[in-house]
Amino acid sequence: MIDYNKFIINSQKLSILLVEDYIPLRDEIVEILDEFFPIIKVASNGQEALSIYKEYMEIGVTFDIVISDIEMPIKNGVELSEDIYKINQKQHIIILSSHTDSDYLLKFINLGISKFITKPIDYKIFMDVLYDISSKISQLKCDSVATNTIVTLADDYVWDKESAILKKGNEVIPLTKSEILLMKIMFIRENRLCTNEDIINYFYAEDIYINENSIRNLVFKLRKKIPKGIVKTVYGMGYELKLLN
Repeated sequence: MIDYNKFIINSQKLSILLVEDYIPLRDEIVEILDEFFPIIKVASNGQEALSIYKEYMEIGVTFDIVISDIEMPIKNGVELSEDIYKINQKQHIIILSSHTDSDYLLKFINLGISKFITKPIDYKIFMDVLYDISSKISQLKCDSVATNTIVTLADDYVWDKESAILKKGNEVIPLTKSEILLMKIMFIRENRLCTNEDIINYFYAEDIYINENSIRNLVFKLRKKIPKGIVKTVYGMGYELKLLN
């Protein structure tokens, strides 16, 4: 039995990518999902869905749940699932299948997908599956936050990824909203090139418009507040966060 209060708590920070080419059904599902999930993106075929998936990963967003039909134009649900698992083996995928899709089911099982919802959709079963997956994801995120939230930088500086607080010893180093966002995207891209485009897209997702000149000024100001050498410039391309310890 679903505990709806717990469902709302577990799902309020989760994101869903819904892939369904039949618009009336897609709209019907979105209407239901909208009561629980704050981020819902839709696609009408596997190719469009994969583009959205990759685009969001570039700005540091991984969809918590992907819900996909099987039979779709351009790229079907099997092909989409295969492509997603190449990018993220831990992705939670729910497959919507009709009785005519039975030839595909073994392929999905071999891929590791065990969550199938048959059409026409029984929405009680649909909600049970979402509740179960949301609970598991929420618990995993809580465990991850509990163990990995504090990062030591250098020279007694620490960064709390969950609360977005920078400290030196017991002293909190005040950061502006833009400096906090820059720290977040740099940690998402830790030890990898964080391009100007990555930063611009990340800020855009927060409704902040920024250009390359603004980024340079922002990096200059942030460097005054963090240990020397943490943020390295890759000229003409972007920046890298390099932890010294």
